[in-house]
Amino acid sequence: MNRIIIFTDLDGTLLDAENYSFTAAQDALNMLIRKNIPIIPCTSKTHLEVIEIQKKVGISDPFIVENGSAIFFPKGYFMKTQQPFKEIEGYQSLILGREYKDILNFFYKWRENYDLKVTGVHEMPVEKVMELTALNYDEAETVKKRFFSEPFILNGDKNLPAAAVEEITRKGFRLLVGNRFYHLLGNSDKGTAVNQLLEMFKRKWKMDTLISIGIGDSMNDLEMLKAVDRPAIVKKPTGRHEERIKMDNLMQTEGIGPAGWQEAVFRFSNVE
Repeated sequence: MNRIIIFTDLDGTLLDAENYSFTAAQDALNMLIRKNIPIIPCTSKTHLEVIEIQKKVGISDPFIVENGSAIFFPKGYFMKTQQPFKEIEGYQSLILGREYKDILNFFYKWRENYDLKVTGVHEMPVEKVMELTALNYDEAETVKKRFFSEPFILNGDKNLPAAAVEEITRKGFRLLVGNRFYHLLGNSDKGTAVNQLLEMFKRKWKMDTLISIGIGDSMNDLEMLKAVDRPAIVKKPTGRHEERIKMDNLMQTEGIGPAGWQEAVFRFSNVE
């Protein structure tokens, strides 16, 4: 029997875009937990944020953070690979992106060179992060504790100059557009992290093939969705799907947020 793995974005997908509730997905979560099907957050959030969300949801599976910059998992979950694991705050991790100091060094020079009116999360008071995210103080403070990427906002301008965007790629970094922030990170992505993690699970379970399900809602989920067998995109609170994501085998949910997430899980795991 093939084993199933769920890869999922969080905000606007498993979690409600406004209040971060996952109540509408509880039946699907209960089924997956009962069947020991891994639920792998694949998100722009930091590992500290994901750990707290996992506690609330009731899962302890590996997870992918900061848009594919690193994979985190409990100690001893996987056998050693050719790439060394790094221990971070009680977890083992496989680093795929750039260190935060490298991200910030580029960010400062890039902003100055192009005279950009942008503000990084690390420069914002906690209250500003709370305003942008609707998180409480402690949660917003955790958002600022970055390891591999820098979210930022534009102040006034609607778009970045094309030359500034090209500079990011030329210097070996990436720019992603999320629901609330732009994200500057190293040359890593969710799809690469998903493929790496799938290989680690195959070795762990001694299996050649797995069924991978991916559920997202925005453009920064595209690489994750392309990497899985069964991709799904969840309807946004506007009642529309992300129109720029087009794939032949893409499921578009009728439900919004966690309700759509549950719809995709039941459809793809053949459990109604």
